[in-house]
Amino acid sequence: MRGLYFLTACTATALACTASLSGAAENAPRMDFAPLQSNAAVAKGRTMITDGQRAADTIAIQNLMSRHEFMHAAGRNLEELDNYWVKANGKFAATATFGSPAWVMYGLETVRNAYGKKSHADAEKAQANLAAIDPSITTDPKFFGAGGEWVMHTSTTPVIEIAGDGKTAQGAWYSPGAGVMPVYEDGKIHLQAMMFWEKYGGDFVKEDGVWKIWHLQMAYDFVPGLPESMLEQLNAQLGDLALGRPLKALGGEAGERGDFPAGFRKPLYSYPAYSPQRVAVIWPNLPRPYYTYSETYNNCNCEQSLPAF
Repeated sequence: MRGLYFLTACTATALACTASLSGAAENAPRMDFAPLQSNAAVAKGRTMITDGQRAADTIAIQNLMSRHEFMHAAGRNLEELDNYWVKANGKFAATATFGSPAWVMYGLETVRNAYGKKSHADAEKAQANLAAIDPSITTDPKFFGAGGEWVMHTSTTPVIEIAGDGKTAQGAWYSPGAGVMPVYEDGKIHLQAMMFWEKYGGDFVKEDGVWKIWHLQMAYDFVPGLPESMLEQLNAQLGDLALGRPLKALGGEAGERGDFPAGFRKPLYSYPAYSPQRVAVIWPNLPRPYYTYSETYNNCNCEQSLPAF
């Protein structure tokens, strides 16, 4: 992407306190060498969901992350948010987050504005730029996506845990991919590209029997620009629309920013990109079996008071 972390039932006040303390304790990487626990050890005498329900929920969480990937690749971030994230009028909307090593979009409204509306507006602007120089394209909504970037991630190597009470789930994925970005200059187009080697961590909640995205965070390992030679064919296909000269190569941690607009927060832990001096690190934390959300870490990577489950 150009441009994304708690005992049994208790009162909302007590849960908020526990969540805040647990979040502070878990904001650094947890090297996951601990042995996994059995269902009985996790349950501690409490009623667990069945193995069949756990299997079905695990597939549902993987499908949900895959939907995120497909929607983002098509530039349909707004539709993704309105269909696959927590409900705007639900109790989890205020604490929904999308984060990266440098920022956390806090609250569903912020995510919708920055990840949804901003992306939609950028796509419309790119469509207008293309329509201005290509008579086969207009600003009609049916051409939405034309002229804009194409950014694709996959969600590989999933580690998914469903809470023993069946109300929440957590996952971690490696998410390699690539992006092609049209640059408009002097009434022409030049295509550039990047590769993404990054990871995702996520928290999910079940609303009205349907799994929804609650927290997503991204961790970039390596985001290199791809050489001009890899795009020679695509640039050649542009014909007279092609700029015909190379531009400065892309690269770096995609989407990072120094400013914090309204609704943005600084993450508790900023994942470092790869360098020879970086120590071995596993981040986002790999999910471990847990019974209820008050007994695990928080993928928002930020301090927050959580609703009661």
